[in-house]
Amino acid sequence: MVRAIMIIEIMGKPGAYVREALEKHVKNLDSSSAVEVHSIKISDPKKIERDKEHRKEEAVFTCFAEVDFEVDTFNILSEIVFDFMPSSIEVTNPHKFNIDANEITELLNNIGGRLHRYDEIAKMAHAKIKYLETQLKQFDGKDVSKKKTAKKKKTSKK
Repeated sequence: MVRAIMIIEIMGKPGAYVREALEKHVKNLDSSSAVEVHSIKISDPKKIERDKEHRKEEAVFTCFAEVDFEVDTFNILSEIVFDFMPSSIEVTNPHKFNIDANEITELLNNIGGRLHRYDEIAKMAHAKIKYLETQLKQFDGKDVSKKKTAKKKKTSKK
């Protein structure tokens, strides 16, 4: 068994929604049959102080949950880290691990696969940004919201 405590933090607005969203997110962990949750502590939303430039914008809130839980294997723990993306995790038990080659292989392949997917997403986003920059340059600062219409010349017949 592997026991750990993780901190999951989210940010958004309004404050009540932030807390509600975090509660729903953490309940997903609690509903998993592979996880035994010992305790969940959720903070009240806290307003994030803004610098002078951003004080006029709507307030943003942060909220965090501390979850103490237990799983059967290190692999399940690594999946939880990928799925819940905690800002911090502390393994409290055991203090040392004996992990077999299959478990390490599965973990490393999981990490590699996810990195490839993130890289693919980043490359697609970069390509879209470049495309949009090219499209914007074509307009050369002209107001594209107004359609140009061709004017017909008036001709007079004699």
